[in-house]
Amino acid sequence: MKEIHPLRKRFKSLLPSYAIPALLLNLSFNFVGYIGLQSLKGYFTFHDLSLPLDREIPFVPGFIFIYLGAYLQWIIGFLICGRESKSFCYRYLSAELFAKILTFGCFILIPSTILRPRVIGTGAAEWVTRWVYQMDAPVNLFPSIHVLESWFCTRTAFAQKKIGKWYAWLTTIMTFLVCLSVVLVKQHVLMDILGGIAFFEIGILVTRRRGFEQIYQRMEHWDQWTRRK
Repeated sequence: MKEIHPLRKRFKSLLPSYAIPALLLNLSFNFVGYIGLQSLKGYFTFHDLSLPLDREIPFVPGFIFIYLGAYLQWIIGFLICGRESKSFCYRYLSAELFAKILTFGCFILIPSTILRPRVIGTGAAEWVTRWVYQMDAPVNLFPSIHVLESWFCTRTAFAQKKIGKWYAWLTTIMTFLVCLSVVLVKQHVLMDILGGIAFFEIGILVTRRRGFEQIYQRMEHWDQWTRRK
């Protein structure tokens, strides 16, 4: 019997094999879609969706660390989603994928932007905020991908059974802070937060009623067929 390499064995214990193609599909779609739309920003007319209340929200550069910390939350959330079970993984990843399809469609139909403040100061928070502003153009904001992905983490955290409710509540607190961060660092407006939550809920609804998770099941069957070849 062929011995499994220790690193490969450790990786398989971290993430089941059924989850890898599904996660790669979602991550690839997210990356290609976001980068592709960013490259087309010169062809769109952007709209400001801010409300009068948005103008009352202060600019707090310190929340940029929460904003960037969301990426760690997503990594953990996707890994836990993949580890729970095959049906769980396919169900929630398909909801995320459908929500992201709607999101990219909205970026095309309702291109939005935001007026950012001038960042004054030499502290770490101000420096990091300026860097984020330089790297991330203020376009394609409705709905907020930051909020959508963090809400995905919260929904899966409460649905999973393997870790416990402490993780669910910890994730909820982080998601709440992420929602605060996107408006306090002036990356989004309030409408973007509502859109991020609503779009993922639509994704869950469509998956439950239409069986959208079949896309991953077909990928699995295709992989098995090609292995036999």
